[in-house]
Amino acid sequence: MKYAIGVDLGTSSVKVLLVDQNGQVVSSVSKSYPLIQPHPGYSEQDPEQWVEKTIQALKELTEKSGVPRDEIEGLSFSGQMHGLVLLDENLQAIRNAILWNDTRTTEQCKKIDQVLGGKLLEITKNPALEGFTLPKM
Repeated sequence: MKYAIGVDLGTSSVKVLLVDQNGQVVSSVSKSYPLIQPHPGYSEQDPEQWVEKTIQALKELTEKSGVPRDEIEGLSFSGQMHGLVLLDENLQAIRNAILWNDTRTTEQCKKIDQVLGGKLLEITKNPALEGFTLPKM
């Protein structure tokens, strides 16, 4: 039989799911990681935790299911939206990721709107919102 794995890297945990070719769930695993909130409105996570917990979950999923790995033919991945992960020249994270639900950029959003007026909305079709990446930069 053929199988596929789905990975959902969420805000509170990574969830992995193994399904067979008929869409039946064979096994699932979830691994949580902490939300870092050093100040009101801040919402961050360590990107290395995403990698470590995903690897742990995939190992547990395949071991728990008993499905031979060569029968797993597909992998689907979804992740959080609008997170900012800053990397150095060696592609290593230089700080915690700033998540989509971080609201520290209220003043930056106001400033962007003040300076650009409606130009940002005209070009991108999106206003400067706290959850988006531009204000975080």
